[in-house]
Amino acid sequence: MNRKSYTCAFLLLISSLSFQSYDSFGQSAEIDRKIKKADALLNIKDYAQALPLYLELDKATPNDPQTSYAIGVCYFNMPGQLLKSIPYFEAAIKSKDAGIPPRAHFNLGKGYHLDGKFDAAIEQFNLYKTVAKEAEKLAEATRQIQFCTNAKVLNQVEAVVFVQNIGAPVNTQHTEYGPVISADEKVLVYTSLKPGTATTPGSKPLDIEDILVSNKISNAWAAPKSIGIVAPVVNNIKSNIGSVGLSPDGQKLLLYMGTTANTGDIYTSLLQGDKWAAPVRLGKEVNSPSQESSASFTPDEKIMYFSSNRPGGIGGMDIYKVEKQPNGEWGTPINLGPAINTPYDEEAPFIHPDKKTLYFSSDGHNSMGGFDIFKAVLDKGRWSVPANMGVPVNTPYNDSYFALSADGKKGYFSSDRPGGLGGQDIYFLGIPEEQGVVPLTMMKGRILAGTPPKALKTVIKVVDKETQEIIKDVYNPNAKTGDYLVIFPPGKNYDMIIEAEGFKPYLVNIYVPNQNYFYELYQEILLNPVTKDGKVVGQEISVKNAFYDVEKEGDAKAKQNNSEVFALMGNIMSAADSAALSALLDVAYSDRVDMNNLAKNETPAGDRFMYTDASGKLQPFVVGKDTLYTMAAVNTNEIKKTPAQNKVQITKETVIKPNQIYIVYFDTDKANLKAEATPELEKVYEFLKKNPTYGIKIAGHTDNVGTKERNQQISETRAKEVVKYMVAKGISANRTLAKGYGQTDPLNNNETEEDKKKNRRVEITLVELQKAD
Repeated sequence: MNRKSYTCAFLLLISSLSFQSYDSFGQSAEIDRKIKKADALLNIKDYAQALPLYLELDKATPNDPQTSYAIGVCYFNMPGQLLKSIPYFEAAIKSKDAGIPPRAHFNLGKGYHLDGKFDAAIEQFNLYKTVAKEAEKLAEATRQIQFCTNAKVLNQVEAVVFVQNIGAPVNTQHTEYGPVISADEKVLVYTSLKPGTATTPGSKPLDIEDILVSNKISNAWAAPKSIGIVAPVVNNIKSNIGSVGLSPDGQKLLLYMGTTANTGDIYTSLLQGDKWAAPVRLGKEVNSPSQESSASFTPDEKIMYFSSNRPGGIGGMDIYKVEKQPNGEWGTPINLGPAINTPYDEEAPFIHPDKKTLYFSSDGHNSMGGFDIFKAVLDKGRWSVPANMGVPVNTPYNDSYFALSADGKKGYFSSDRPGGLGGQDIYFLGIPEEQGVVPLTMMKGRILAGTPPKALKTVIKVVDKETQEIIKDVYNPNAKTGDYLVIFPPGKNYDMIIEAEGFKPYLVNIYVPNQNYFYELYQEILLNPVTKDGKVVGQEISVKNAFYDVEKEGDAKAKQNNSEVFALMGNIMSAADSAALSALLDVAYSDRVDMNNLAKNETPAGDRFMYTDASGKLQPFVVGKDTLYTMAAVNTNEIKKTPAQNKVQITKETVIKPNQIYIVYFDTDKANLKAEATPELEKVYEFLKKNPTYGIKIAGHTDNVGTKERNQQISETRAKEVVKYMVAKGISANRTLAKGYGQTDPLNNNETEEDKKKNRRVEITLVELQKAD
């Protein structure tokens, strides 16, 4: 940076002012010293240490263009500080100082872009193009203009979903990224990056990268723990490590390990009980001398998608597909081609358990800047045009590493957008049931043996009865819990061959009906030896099933209410009301059946099968070229569907029995609850707490000031504020029904200010609840 102007001004000053004091001379010398030190730090890109010096200079010599530019550069390059650079670049450009580099226009444009001021950003990028000479810089500005244009289009339509920072204990003031989840959303694995300490005096501290796991308990994430896998040190260089994929059953982790030299490979680790085994590097078919940074495989683990910057791609990181061969090895990787890949970077592929919906991150396509999350669907061997998931999922910041639950209703991704706890954070995406349901069946099961029941070493093979193909080589139930999870497409018959240590192999028939929605099948299998005269003469198999049907009429009503729950999310998130949000999530995403309580559940169908050594030999079971020997089949095709538990809820058809009406009032064009509303709301809350068979109907109203459209909106918001208040106190949102009436139902004619005050109200009516079937 050119700093001659300071020195020249200083020499002119001391030559023309003969009466200058020594203190003034010393102060000028101190300024000159700070300039040289700050400029030296800036030249080596040590922005964190340069910034305080420049801020001191800005106080000593306000409005100096080059100091303003230098401060802008520091903020621009410091994580999470870029928006602070805007006023300094503005001041530097406004000065028209010839020493301000043209890059100031580009940096200011980037600041405006991230601040959502897309037209102002485009103006700065165009100004930069007029002074930028090199073709590379012109192309860079043109691309930024395209980002802004994309953002303007995408911001015109906001998806009917909600996005929420999942907060502590998962997120911290450091960086958390790369979330991967099990199909039932009970296990969350992610990567943490935080500053470390210097290994030797004077050396630069190394960041600490760790893979953490958190389990969901009562709809909340428990305190995370390290999985215990440490990245190796190669040639005195510490490797990077990160979570990139997880099998649907949560038993196999895909992870990345590599050095800072732009190389890295994909590894796998198996969960053995509650410990993760040492990582095993995938073979040369997947890993290359280049970088393979992320991967995801289908539920049967026969196809894997991964990203790589190997030679021969379309550009940057590309997404590849590789299929497992009959010998168990991976075949030749196939680039997904220009339908998915661009000359820029495509990363973090996630193939949904439906095996046809691919999510990935890209700074190509119609990204609004940085990485955006895209969705593509495989149909008849061809990928659809990738769709930008839009606002509020994507922002001009980096949004990536998206993973979706098997039922299609809950997603997780990482982002460095403003408002987080620090660095990158992990965010939750909620999708209304009517938009996100995937027609799959998820079977969660458990195999136990003995008295008391305990897990044992078990191998499961699942066979498609129609094609006689094994849909996955082996499912291994967790060695500590006996839990397993299998994803089934609809309309199929399956045979499960179960080989449990100490028991003869046996067959269990599974029938999955045709379906339009997501189903959950819960199965518990108990094994016990049969003894006679102290000798084992056979085995007993007890099978319990619970099949949850989401197409039941009662659940259709719940889905209808679910849309009302989603309507409340925006207000609750803007109020940063974590208690209310947690309560609403309980309503929107309550678990169907708790595996821990399945044995106590009276509704599942139960079958007991007795085999003795005298009952016959093992029967042959042919699968392809292999012949397996098992006990006679345990037929569980006649699965009795578990009745949905009665849910107390208010619907529009509920018969209202007027009791007491409570009224709270609002200021003009305001929806926030005033302090004087609290006594009335507390009366309602106390009644609901003591009378669980009652709910409330909430009607929002306005006066006639303003447009009809605005009054309708404000009346709805007022009603939702009352719901939020009750939910935060622990009242289920299912016991509320909120509606706004705008200015259509006034108590009077709005002639006086007193009349208008009485019309700016919410009426709360106590109603007796109707039970849903």
